[in-house]
Amino acid sequence: MRSLLVVLVLASSWSCAATHVPLLARAEVASDFETYAVERVGVMPFQGEDVDVRRGRDLQLSLYGEFSRGTPFELVLLDAQDLEEVRGSEPHRRGWYRPLTIIEASRRYNLDAILFGTVVSEQLFAPQSLSTQVDLVAAETGLVIWSASVHLDATDPRVREGLERYFGAVDGGSQPWEVSLVSPSRFARFAAYQVASLL
Repeated sequence: MRSLLVVLVLASSWSCAATHVPLLARAEVASDFETYAVERVGVMPFQGEDVDVRRGRDLQLSLYGEFSRGTPFELVLLDAQDLEEVRGSEPHRRGWYRPLTIIEASRRYNLDAILFGTVVSEQLFAPQSLSTQVDLVAAETGLVIWSASVHLDATDPRVREGLERYFGAVDGGSQPWEVSLVSPSRFARFAAYQVASLL
């Protein structure tokens, strides 16, 4: 288990080092992660206390884009109706996802796992901040097998350095990186990159 986590962290560090983007996210991996055959993964809209449907979808698309580039999974975008079914099982109150709900959604879309994103806190005006948690839940058990979190604060020098390097690499300088300091969608994209770098 620890060797798998070390390999994941080293691989992520190498990926970040390739573009010189500091790694600011953290991940936890289940001890039996390698026993799960995960190929097709559903991506739920983000949820959170003050997250409306549109913002949830925007964050979902950011995560989808970064996971598409950085992981070997076939990804399936799920919608707000699918999320409501899961919310009905109250995972945040209970501390776990009701397996039957996960299994039913997984069967419907032929999924091996589902990615759930939660906004823990967010400030959409300058200086922006965004804290998210992303869980990968196995379809066969309904258990979280991988979990990552990131907290980004635009006043943090490491976050600003990361934004500059990330957008310098992906945009090729077509837009100044400082735009990400006032653009919630670009800030969310960087958060999604940070999380996707760990899987």
